[in-house]
Amino acid sequence: MLQAFLASPVPTADIQTTLTTEPTADPTREKVKLLVVGSSYAVERVIHELYRVGFAEVREWSKPLPTGTYGEVMRILTRYVLVE
Repeated sequence: MLQAFLASPVPTADIQTTLTTEPTADPTREKVKLLVVGSSYAVERVIHELYRVGFAEVREWSKPLPTGTYGEVMRILTRYVLVE
């Protein structure tokens, strides 16, 4: 199942560029954004667990972003899937 995802390019130091820059149009790939929302502690635990099982490098996730709810953050991971 994990092999279905294609890793996105390694993010640059400028996370805004990483999140807003679109790759060259490729009709064989479709972009998917994964979102983890919760307390800062819980979000980090999930991201590190996903790293542990080989799903994504920790550095591939965005920096924590506020959700507008007190004590809650979100982090985003962009991946690409092959379109059959």
